[in-house]
Amino acid sequence: MDPKLYLKIGDQPEIEANSITQSLKFLSADENPSIANSYQENTGQDGSDFNVATFNRNIVNANFWLHFKDWQSYKLAKHEIYRKLMTKETIRMRTDVEMGKVMFVRAGNFEVKPVMDNANDAVFTIPFDNPSGYKYSLYPSNQFYKYSVAAWQYGMNLPIPTDNLKYHFTNLTNLYVYNASDITIDPYYQKHDLKIIMKRYGNQHFGLVNNTTGTSWNYHGSLELNDTLILDGINTYKNGITDNLNTDYGYLTLAPGWNNISVTGVQDLDILFSFPFIYLA
Repeated sequence: MDPKLYLKIGDQPEIEANSITQSLKFLSADENPSIANSYQENTGQDGSDFNVATFNRNIVNANFWLHFKDWQSYKLAKHEIYRKLMTKETIRMRTDVEMGKVMFVRAGNFEVKPVMDNANDAVFTIPFDNPSGYKYSLYPSNQFYKYSVAAWQYGMNLPIPTDNLKYHFTNLTNLYVYNASDITIDPYYQKHDLKIIMKRYGNQHFGLVNNTTGTSWNYHGSLELNDTLILDGINTYKNGITDNLNTDYGYLTLAPGWNNISVTGVQDLDILFSFPFIYLA
């Protein structure tokens, strides 16, 4: 079966790359994670002291073949390719091999030209910049079961069976939240997406403690029945309005695998964890 590449450009519907123009054929796409290790040099001391490691942006090379009848059809096809892909908008990319993993990329400079003079074929590579250096799950954690058939696959670190995976809890004080990512979800240092959506009634102070990572967050305000409180990364919002002053300015991280999270101060919290899983390859 021929490989397929799916592209969602900005807010447009997702398309298959081969549909961009007649006789265009996607061949393959590949990428490698990139890590940068930072060291400190000390005068008079041999070697270097390790400082920090960060994942860099990487390049996704997508290979194509274009067949054309004559020079006129070549020029028309070339125009369609550039018109569609040479865009300032972000492109969501996934392949038929990894339907459940997406990258958010931008096309770099590329050249479409015949393989030789008077030829009727062009083979070319489009280098797509992947600024985050990551792949993400197609849907966030809380939509796992809603799209389980279309969105999840082998190679996504999911435990088998998946029956114990839950991201919405009510009236519990001890929660187990599974992070299928390759890395720790860190909304502070790495700006990762993590939304924790909460509801309850009353003015009793409460908090969250991730016993696995040692991070915590505490809330000192009051909530009415129709209020929604969201810890969005490192910021807290009550009904869409910033409410950081009623917190201790804490936040949660999620380690890969199971995270044991305690609810402190109350026993009637309705809480939902929503975040994309992050992958390095």
